Amino acid sequence: MSDQIFDCHFCGGKVAAQQVNVMRHWKGRYILIEDVPAYVCTQCGEQYYDGIVAEAMDQIMQASETTLSPKREICVPVIEMSTVYPLPQGTGAAMRDETPE
Repeated sequence: MSDQIFDCHFCGGKVAAQQVNVMRHWKGRYILIEDVPAYVCTQCGEQYYDGIVAEAMDQIMQASETTLSPKREICVPVIEMSTVYPLPQGTGAAMRDETPE
């Protein structure tokens, strides 16, 4: 991975090489992959990965079921959105402060 800087596809901000932690969902559980080489937008935080890094993360996910032993395990609290913010009426409704007419 080079230190090549390019513009973010989403916001146009500058993207720079960094090591990041990546949380992935795989077969009903979450796996945290640490120290992943990535390109991160300095403005919005969007993350990009080289193809070989993305493939390695996929291999880690598959191997996590059988051959890899976790470095450690963490506990993650789960909170439903509706307990702190009422869900909008109707499927796909945009959230807005004013009432639609």
